[in-house]
Amino acid sequence: MRLRVTISTRAREIPWDQVQAPGRSVFYEALERQDPQLGATIHANGWGPHGIAPFGHSAPTFPTTKRQEGKYVVGGTGTVEFGSPIPEIITALAKDFTTIPILDWGGTALKVEKTTIVDPPAFASGRGRFRTINPITVKAEATRTTEGRVIRGKQLLPGEPGFDVALQHSIRRKCETFGHGSDVQLEGITWIGPKRSFAVTGHGHWGKKLGAPIEVEVSGPPAALQALWSTGIGGSTASGFGWVAA
Repeated sequence: MRLRVTISTRAREIPWDQVQAPGRSVFYEALERQDPQLGATIHANGWGPHGIAPFGHSAPTFPTTKRQEGKYVVGGTGTVEFGSPIPEIITALAKDFTTIPILDWGGTALKVEKTTIVDPPAFASGRGRFRTINPITVKAEATRTTEGRVIRGKQLLPGEPGFDVALQHSIRRKCETFGHGSDVQLEGITWIGPKRSFAVTGHGHWGKKLGAPIEVEVSGPPAALQALWSTGIGGSTASGFGWVAA
């Protein structure tokens, strides 16, 4: 399930370090106003057995603007989307965004024109093709030395050795998080886009992550595929990574 927010702005560009990063704060501020207990629980513990943030979001997009090299150009009417397979989250966001006139997107004022709840595709065949609009990144599994010391897994980019294994693991963990089991399979990566880094924030930290958009084919129970469509795929979806084209 997604909430599509139609927006407008008089701004002409958004700084690159604010293209994706503000979405996480916008999400939690909305939950704090509408369902403080739910927001606090998600912020502190995540969701499900793996403690994953149960949502994702897009960057603001303005399809009628002309691209300019080195700038993220905005202006006129556009959209920004938030997604989660948890209905209470989408309901709270919809209620909040209909009561506030402006979204503060890292200092850029986005006027809320309307909100629309969008249901996920049926995925009745048990297969889905997901192309991400935003870059995707995943982390390799942690390993343990013979002395018992844990070595954290490194971030992997699409096309790097081990990426497909790490993405498979990430997809299964996400489906388990929402109660859909682990019977979901990455069937193949059909396209890899250009690399790009975006700023991320969370739990008092700020930094940049490098990723690349991809297209993948996944098979599994329809409800599991709907959850992936709703939240995005890969890691850091709460920071806008891995958002899937509608």
